Amino acid sequence: MNLVMLLVLAGLMHATRSFGSAGAGSASTLLALGYVLVSAFFAGGLFKQLRLPRLTGYIVSGVVAGPMVLGLLSRDMVASLELVNGIAIAMIALTAGNEIELRSIRPLLRSIGGITILGVLGTTVLLAAAVWFLRPLLPFMRDLPAAQAVAVSAVLGVVLVAQSPAVVVALRDELRADGVVMRTALAVVVLGDLLVVALFPVASTLAKATFGAGANVAHTARLLAWEIFGSLGAGAVVGVVLAVYLRKVKGAASMFLLLVAVVVAEVGKRLHFDTLLVALAAGVIVRNVTRVGDALHHEIQPSSLPVSIVFFAVAGASLHLDVLAVVWLPATLLVIVRAAGLLLGSRVGALLAGAPRPVQRWAGVGLLPQAGLALGLAALFANAFPEFGAAASALLIGVVTLNELLAPAAFRLALIRTGEVGQRGAADAAVDDAPVELAIH
Repeated sequence: MNLVMLLVLAGLMHATRSFGSAGAGSASTLLALGYVLVSAFFAGGLFKQLRLPRLTGYIVSGVVAGPMVLGLLSRDMVASLELVNGIAIAMIALTAGNEIELRSIRPLLRSIGGITILGVLGTTVLLAAAVWFLRPLLPFMRDLPAAQAVAVSAVLGVVLVAQSPAVVVALRDELRADGVVMRTALAVVVLGDLLVVALFPVASTLAKATFGAGANVAHTARLLAWEIFGSLGAGAVVGVVLAVYLRKVKGAASMFLLLVAVVVAEVGKRLHFDTLLVALAAGVIVRNVTRVGDALHHEIQPSSLPVSIVFFAVAGASLHLDVLAVVWLPATLLVIVRAAGLLLGSRVGALLAGAPRPVQRWAGVGLLPQAGLALGLAALFANAFPEFGAAASALLIGVVTLNELLAPAAFRLALIRTGEVGQRGAADAAVDDAPVELAIH
């Protein structure tokens, strides 16, 4: 039935497009939004029947409907839907922050630290070295002097190691997964992305200096401090506002949370705040400082699901398969190096930290997916180095494309192997059956 509905929707979309313009007007945007939401929903159901993540179905539906395959969505339509990205990132980060209960992850802090240092930072160095050695396969790197090549390799290493809290949260919610592996993976990808956000401007500034661009290190430091600490401060304010609303107002919380996500994404962008940091800090505040963390968790689900579906479908439609056809060899090699570094580094870091065996074996798989942050950094890299940024960005997009298509299925399999699938539902049921114990806790 899911497949039949997909075929019917594709036929209707093709017929509708034949009567109108493929531009980016409001009518085309609404048409694209409705089609993406419904078709991705049915694609997710089809992939679930195939024992694959719904998330992969959302992405593949966007790829198939996008301009690279069937062309049911034009490039202008896809571009018009990218306004959903900031809102989705805000809601996903708010959910992720609300899941970080400091008391519950305190026993995992050594594991999280070890995996972050050896897995994330170690893989950053490994990827930078890989880019350096792959210079013969990268035309934009061949003619660079040694100092510039090292600097550019370092920036690319930072971009390539970026992970995706969005994918981890989506798979956790889809599979109702909970346990030490899921909690560790979520904490590490959040911390890892914070490190990437902090390292990228530093690395790119130093790289610009090797090109004689006269980069102002002090100015960059001020911008970085504003982006990080300003975003965290704004997130604390948003968290307090959410807590007051959830405690004082009854009803319509889902729509209010969606409105907050829109404000965080759009206003934060104009104030040069990082959407991920603002929403993440707000979620952490609500969970750890107030008593309405559970209320936030229950209220955000109705509005976050459709936004997430559109987010991942648009991400699929935005993938440049033509770019992948050109850079497939170096992109594939970098995907392999990245996976090896994250898996081995995470395993060694967890082992040295004395983490449970499931964490040692499987937590690193949760670091493999990539999505919005890596694509955003690829665009920033292209702007920072206009001489060769387009070619380097093509390589980065190729790596993200492969990871976006393959990694979610790998993490789903890892969660099944750990036995953590369905444990979140069991925990919720246990809470409902034991109100006295919950109140004491």
